[in-house]
Amino acid sequence: MRTLGYALVLLLAATTLWQAIAHALEMRAHPPHGVFADAGGFRLRLLPSGAGQNGPTVLLETGIGGATSVTWSWVQRGVERFAPVVSYDRAGLGDSDPGPMPRDGVELVTEFHTALVNAGYRGPYVFVGHSYGGLLARLFADRYPDEVAGVVLVESSHAAQFRGRGPRGVLRVMRTLVPAAPWVARLGLTRAVLTFVKTDADLLPPAARKEQRAFLGSPRHWNGVVREMGAWRPLTSPQAAAARDLGDRPLAVLTAEVSAKRFPGWKGLQSDHSRLSTDSFARTVAGATHGSILADSSHAEHVITAIHDVFDAVRLHRRVAELVSERGH
Repeated sequence: MRTLGYALVLLLAATTLWQAIAHALEMRAHPPHGVFADAGGFRLRLLPSGAGQNGPTVLLETGIGGATSVTWSWVQRGVERFAPVVSYDRAGLGDSDPGPMPRDGVELVTEFHTALVNAGYRGPYVFVGHSYGGLLARLFADRYPDEVAGVVLVESSHAAQFRGRGPRGVLRVMRTLVPAAPWVARLGLTRAVLTFVKTDADLLPPAARKEQRAFLGSPRHWNGVVREMGAWRPLTSPQAAAARDLGDRPLAVLTAEVSAKRFPGWKGLQSDHSRLSTDSFARTVAGATHGSILADSSHAEHVITAIHDVFDAVRLHRRVAELVSERGH
């Protein structure tokens, strides 16, 4: 038994050393890039593009977990063809500095807004939120109502998810397993698993794929995820539930077909989102999962189209429901 214990300690030491060396090599191969803007004494990494385009700036907000700014790579490539667009890493995630506790929704959107102002951005914005980012879209619009002109919710989380509706099993698993993720990553186990297991990150463009896999193997990134996850149910969900509706702002709600079939109540939650505005439309993306709706280039085209519809409605001062009807989408 003693020999087995020594062997286990040596194995863990070896995998930890391997993780540290591999991560250092990845960081050297993919040094931080983008615009680093002050968010209140620490920096957020912004990835802006489409600078030559006119119209409202499109803001891309990621979900919770493995997601970072590069999760939006396919979508951002499409949006930059017609609009200025910014994706970013929330504090503690990706290449951004850690931020203060607690990591609740109001704190997150305040930091993002501060970073945007310090980077020289001003509204109006079309705010696009995926998954947990949908809660943040509502909070950003509630906190800065004069700056948000349109909203796109992509497989958005719902404030009622912890009250008996939607994919409760998945949320329970996440809340149980994610706290261990930094330690699993530190031991090199996450990196080992990613060598053999395919994830949504493998659907991204090559450069983004490598960067995202580096983040997924980073203990630092997972520490940031754990801090956000701890604030989701007790703080962020109630904050989003208390947020005001969107009035008559153009709103698009996109649902992944696989999510709607797999999770009882998910389709109803997305229908609730459609009622947040008096000017909205909803679409289901055939064959898409919760992650592939962004990571798969063919599914991402539907997200790009929805953003374009809301963007044009804002720019042309049109009702988006009428515009979509005319275009026959």
